[in-house]
Amino acid sequence: MAQRRAGKANRRRAAPRAGSRRGKAKSGAPKASPQPSDATLKERLAALERERDSLRAALEQERARRQALEKVHAATRDRIAWALDSLQAILDSRS
Repeated sequence: MAQRRAGKANRRRAAPRAGSRRGKAKSGAPKASPQPSDATLKERLAALERERDSLRAALEQERARRQALEKVHAATRDRIAWALDSLQAILDSRS
């Protein structure tokens, strides 16, 4: 079997490989983005305003829902307190 000699390759004699990326910018590298146009900015602003308005409406709905739940909670608490007072009055009358 023939001996193979492994050593450093001579860079001057070696031909560059196909597809070498040395010295080239990466294809996935972010490029300088152009300034957005006024139309694009106005569209984004309009979309943000619509989102803001929908979020405000949802917030108002949730506030109204919370107030309704608080009223139900208060009514329930008052009925429980009334029932306990009634039971206490019955127990006191038996004593």
